[in-house]
Amino acid sequence: MKSIRASIRYAKALLDLSREKGTMDDVKRDSDLLLLVIDENRDFRNFLKSAIIKPDQKIHTFKAALGNQLSEITNLFINLLIKHGREAHLEDVLRKFIAQYFVENKIIKAQISSPTPLLASQKERLLALLKFKNASSIVLEETVDTELIGGFTLRVGDQQINASASEALSQLKREFNKNSYIADF
Repeated sequence: MKSIRASIRYAKALLDLSREKGTMDDVKRDSDLLLLVIDENRDFRNFLKSAIIKPDQKIHTFKAALGNQLSEITNLFINLLIKHGREAHLEDVLRKFIAQYFVENKIIKAQISSPTPLLASQKERLLALLKFKNASSIVLEETVDTELIGGFTLRVGDQQINASASEALSQLKREFNKNSYIADF
């Protein structure tokens, strides 16, 4: 529980600082890059969580590996996290920062799963339908789920629309099971 609160506080501090310096977009780009590295590289994740490696070594290694690709604010922020022993929470802090960045800039994140990739016309229609929310822009994450028979599932924030064929079949099954014409005795 403490790590969640600390992650939120660090993310808010990073957002406030980047807003003050006018580098929110740069820090967002850096956050995306770091999350990509963390997600794809298990050794890097282990490096961040290792208690054996000294903070000075972590700062030096971080600077050597990614220092020239990150903005000054991001580098200073990571150094601060390492000095305070919170580098193991870097991934969580960055995810919280991106969530707060989206709220700050009124960006809606939508995730759609379908059995085949969407056509450009389908994406345009979907984005037009999602514009009803008070958003300046929409980030659409598309995943291909071969488990779906047909249709799609759409998640926007905490709402989900399940328009898949398997969901339609499940609803039909529930309707048949509660047939009001057959006595239950």
